Amino acid sequence: MPSTDKEAADSITEFQRQTRELLRSQQEAYLAAVKAWRSGLANSPPSWPQPPGLAPNANELAEASYAFAAKLLADQSRFMDELSKTMADVNKKG
Repeated sequence: MPSTDKEAADSITEFQRQTRELLRSQQEAYLAAVKAWRSGLANSPPSWPQPPGLAPNANELAEASYAFAAKLLADQSRFMDELSKTMADVNKKG
């Protein structure tokens, strides 16, 4: 534990420097991944599905919308689980 105010201030400054450095490196890695993804899209953009030409009634439209939202939420949950596992693996030793 630091014994003087200067040592305490130096310790805090160093902690902040290391934290900013870590965040910067993570941001740079994320930006690199997004740039690679965007580059891939530019070379072969996805073909979005066309909605059906049918006109559903209000109940059918609501049910379909809620079912779609539930599937999106499940997909997002799976993604977050995998992301959490991936991030946890970084801290494992051995």
